[in-house]
Amino acid sequence: MEGNYKSRQQNNDCAQSAMNLLSVQWSCLGQGVSKYRTGDGEYALFIITKGSGSITVDGKEYEVSQGKALAVFPETEVKTAGAEQSLFYCIRLCSCGSQVQECAEEAGFSREFSMRDIHVNCMTKLKKTVKCMLESDTAGYVEQLEQNCRMTKVWIDLIEDHKTFRGQMECAVTNARGRAAEIQEIAVYMKAHMEENLKIEQIAREYGMNRSGLTRQFRSIMGCPPQQYLLQVRIERAKELLRNTEETIGEIAARVGYRDALAFSHIFKEKCKVGPREYRKGYAEK
Repeated sequence: MEGNYKSRQQNNDCAQSAMNLLSVQWSCLGQGVSKYRTGDGEYALFIITKGSGSITVDGKEYEVSQGKALAVFPETEVKTAGAEQSLFYCIRLCSCGSQVQECAEEAGFSREFSMRDIHVNCMTKLKKTVKCMLESDTAGYVEQLEQNCRMTKVWIDLIEDHKTFRGQMECAVTNARGRAAEIQEIAVYMKAHMEENLKIEQIAREYGMNRSGLTRQFRSIMGCPPQQYLLQVRIERAKELLRNTEETIGEIAARVGYRDALAFSHIFKEKCKVGPREYRKGYAEK
């Protein structure tokens, strides 16, 4: 849908009311360029409904595409440009009033962070409201009040959408923190029970995961897969025992989870470049 609407109210009427719709335009820019400057107390809201392009605000260029929204604050130069081989459809809503700045901030917009994503459900509501704006009869006082109410609804939908997004992000952060604590707990358990015949599959099941899921999350948090971590803590513990005790190689192997001393010696040499006996001897000579 394309169209435009311009209110009879002027920018100097803004201080007298909470919310005024000044103008709305829904157009296909194609590959062209459009320039606009917001007036004193005027806020422009750009909503991309199809295609991609760029919006430059006071010299700062934003790459925009379907599902993006960008708020422009008062007395600001704006240039909108469509991308090559892209039908660039954009809504431009201009409003003013004592509540607009607060609404913009509550909806997640600021001068520093003026662009954000819009969820699909919110976009559907916004397009429906803008369509009603464009289909409205012109000029009457009652009609203008209705248009102002529609502009208020646009901000309400954007605020609710931002709260939903923020809630999802907070939930994701909480879940990530919970997973990190769980992985660290698993790492502590593995280190404390390294002498046992630990199986990654069994540990994963005990924590409600499968092996691949545990491996992926463990690598993300600890920087290596669980099997490699277990090997590292076993080798480090073996080094400590070789340096500080007179236990036999077989006894040390058992204490770090190896029932076969030869297998332990082979793995130790592979990781440390020398066998456990040579490692102990070299340390003693120092």
